[in-house]
Amino acid sequence: MISVTEVRQSSKLRVLLVCMPWASLDMPSLALSTLLPIAADSDAVESVAVHYANLPWADYVQAESEGRIGAQDYDDIARGDNLAVGEWVFSSALYGLEEPEETAFHRAMSSQGVDLAVPSEMYRLAPRFVRELARTVVEDGYDVVGLTSTFDQNIPSLALAQEIKKLNGGVQTVLGGANCDGVQGAALHRNFPFLDYVVRGEAELVLPKLLRSLAADRWAERDDAGRRTELSKINGLCWRSEDDASVPNRLGHTMVPMAKVPAPDFSSYFDAFATTDVARDLHPKVQVEGGRGCWWGEKHHCTFCGLNGSLMTHRSKPAERVFEEIKDAVERHRVLDIVFADNILDMGYLKTLMPSLGELGWDLRMFFEVKSNLTYAQLRNLADAGVTQIQPGIENLSSRVLQLMRKGVTGWQNIRLLRDCRTLAIWPGWNLLYGFPGETAQDYEPLLDQLEHLVHLFPPERIMPIMLTRFSPYFDDPELGMVNQGPSKLLSTVYRLPDQELEELVYVFDSVKAGIPHDLAVRLEKGIDSWKRVHAGARLVAMEEGSGLRIVDERRDQPREFTLSNPWHVVAYKALLKGRSFKALGDRLRDADVHPGDDAVRELLDSWYGSGLVFRDQDHHVALATGLEYA
Repeated sequence: MISVTEVRQSSKLRVLLVCMPWASLDMPSLALSTLLPIAADSDAVESVAVHYANLPWADYVQAESEGRIGAQDYDDIARGDNLAVGEWVFSSALYGLEEPEETAFHRAMSSQGVDLAVPSEMYRLAPRFVRELARTVVEDGYDVVGLTSTFDQNIPSLALAQEIKKLNGGVQTVLGGANCDGVQGAALHRNFPFLDYVVRGEAELVLPKLLRSLAADRWAERDDAGRRTELSKINGLCWRSEDDASVPNRLGHTMVPMAKVPAPDFSSYFDAFATTDVARDLHPKVQVEGGRGCWWGEKHHCTFCGLNGSLMTHRSKPAERVFEEIKDAVERHRVLDIVFADNILDMGYLKTLMPSLGELGWDLRMFFEVKSNLTYAQLRNLADAGVTQIQPGIENLSSRVLQLMRKGVTGWQNIRLLRDCRTLAIWPGWNLLYGFPGETAQDYEPLLDQLEHLVHLFPPERIMPIMLTRFSPYFDDPELGMVNQGPSKLLSTVYRLPDQELEELVYVFDSVKAGIPHDLAVRLEKGIDSWKRVHAGARLVAMEEGSGLRIVDERRDQPREFTLSNPWHVVAYKALLKGRSFKALGDRLRDADVHPGDDAVRELLDSWYGSGLVFRDQDHHVALATGLEYA
């Protein structure tokens, strides 16, 4: 029997919501945790349960491999560092098992030097796991099985839906999630006939109506015309006509008001987690949702970003609601790690939610995605509330390349944020992206010249060329310079579908190489590798010492320590904590009545630039030493 938490009601449908690999092992599905109370509240539902199939999959693989394959191997695939590996692993369950080395995907990845030894073992194990899971679902008598699909969950979910329909065609299968947005959902429904329904858009609006319709089919007498009429009125739903043709209803324009989104129910996950062998060394987290959409993207959609799809409009829950949801989750599940699913921090929370969380006095460890031009005071606000990790969307350290991206931030502001994160002990996860149409070597040479001075700051996790993704401006507007070469060839080796169908199904596309030449990209990658290699032991710290600043520099083999004692030098360096243009720095020195003349200021800036005490971004300079508070 599936180990789940069930919410019982009086009659009708028995519903199972399934989270397949490759969802995170250490976190519940926010989507299913939110849909659980919605389904439970429906008068069409007798009971609803959530099954985290990702957890028993990890257990199963670990047991079958006699412990050689564990949670870290699962996470390596789930992170998506190598495109479509997770999809390929379960393609054996969807299309039939072959020798992994003989598949087109394996050949393609091996030619790129990717080691698929562990994924190949998983590939061999996937069919049996899916068959056994489907058998259990059918034996447990569920009427409706809903699956959520994001990133590499497509083929695992499709494989399970197919196997369930083989065993019992009467079970109604429903697929939803980010992979079903727009034309993708219609293509999935059209090409995989074992999917009875696909939900495009926010399921909170669709699921209750669909369940009522399915209950009416099961318990009431009505003709096909009445059924078709009812289904055709559900915006965002794909369904099948009497001749099994796929019918995609139009996407609705109504968005779910965040105030009406129910508090998620995580109990199914924590019940499952408690019985999972592979997760014993993991620390579970709770995922919280404050808002949806992106307020920056509404104004200036970043050229490479395909997130949010058809739902860019930003809206948020009231801060009081979010506070109560966090408080309840921490008290109920005894966890302190809180991960916000929001694509961008609602800036209003800085004045509402954060102070309330700080007043709790709990040792929370929270994660947020933020815009990278946050001030020191705003970062301090986050740190005081318990935010220990952020994803600031830095993406690059060249102001011109950031302008090409429409990021609304400069290179020196990104450096300032990295410095302030080090001062406040907030870990910023970021990637350095390159390969943007219009970027040149001149955009990167100043950065390459200064990389050795940045080693005390948090380095990027990865450096990589951008990918062309659906819903991004680069995808929608060829005039921006990305040349679309069609669906990713790697995905084409996994999905056995015609190119014209893949055009509407996949998220990632191949494109003509753009941006800087290969030799410069190699130099950049080597520079970042060096940064990562020496970062752990590097520091550049400034400390108040009387009226001066004592600076400790341990970024090189020969550490050094010195003091800035000249009054106008001290004023200038503190002024550059915020980052200033030459003119703005001069104005600050004049305000402090210590301006020595423009030539002297230029000479000092050149000296500090040469010794790596400041980062230079065209006419702007920003201090690199950590440890100082400033307004």
